[in-house]
Amino acid sequence: MRTPTAIETTANFAHPCHRGFRVPNQYSAATRGDLATLGTRQRITVHNGRLLNPAPTLATHGFELVLAPTSVDLMETEAVQSAFYDECRDLLRRVTGSGEVRGGAHEYRTGFGGEKGPRGVKPTPNGSGGAYAQGIHSDMSAAVEDRFAGLIPEGRHFESINIWRSANGETIRMMPLAVCASPSVEPDDIVFGDGQNTGNIRQYMKVVDQRLIHGPHQRWYYFPDMTADEVLLLRQYDTRKEALNLRTVFHTAVADPNTAPEAPMRATIEVRMQPIHGAETDKSARMARFKAQIPTTYADGRPCNWWSGPIENYVPPP
Repeated sequence: MRTPTAIETTANFAHPCHRGFRVPNQYSAATRGDLATLGTRQRITVHNGRLLNPAPTLATHGFELVLAPTSVDLMETEAVQSAFYDECRDLLRRVTGSGEVRGGAHEYRTGFGGEKGPRGVKPTPNGSGGAYAQGIHSDMSAAVEDRFAGLIPEGRHFESINIWRSANGETIRMMPLAVCASPSVEPDDIVFGDGQNTGNIRQYMKVVDQRLIHGPHQRWYYFPDMTADEVLLLRQYDTRKEALNLRTVFHTAVADPNTAPEAPMRATIEVRMQPIHGAETDKSARMARFKAQIPTTYADGRPCNWWSGPIENYVPPP
């Protein structure tokens, strides 16, 4: 079969009306009508990252495809949290050059949110949400540093990286992950949103995430037919990057028009860990600069108190 050079698809971007403001969600919007203003669907070209020469790396693009076979049963929670986490730490030490990798959390993606039947979300081994993420986002922002305060050694830089791969040993043939090369994003394209940590379906938690306003200069990539031995690494946050656009990689699941009708549902696992880097001379000043970029009001003038803690009025599925 011919290897595609690119696919044409659509993706959910942040609406430009929220530029310079915090983007609400279904829990923090003032009215139901506000929800219609949250996003806009745009057509994008997603290029085949396998054809890039030289290959993209964390340093050049913010993401990297690596070969990392595993014999761990990735649908077994205890095995993931022990043996697979150890493999992930070894992988990140090798790829990033960090002498130390801390933390560890993981989620599964098994189906389409809001759908029933064979296309719907399947129960996940660790109780994470399980829905394919179909809104362009980055899971973290400078607000996460307060939560990491006890995890990161004092006076050290760190980054947070996602390790994304097949969870069931099958090649990924539908809903691939599209990633945007961080140098192709303009800082003014970025807005901050009221996000949700979906790691525990019984109680979602508040986070401040980042969203992307569409721009024709943005360069999107995917890696078709990722095998069970391949891993996609993508940067979620990096305290060493002064430029806002270089701190993170925006990503989303997209529909691939080349997907065969009989393709199996995608089951993937994503692990988040924090490589530790060199000394930081004035962390408090740097954190203040980074946090000052996060708006504290919505476009309608309301103050925003969405930072951390449990989401009020969240109702878990039955």
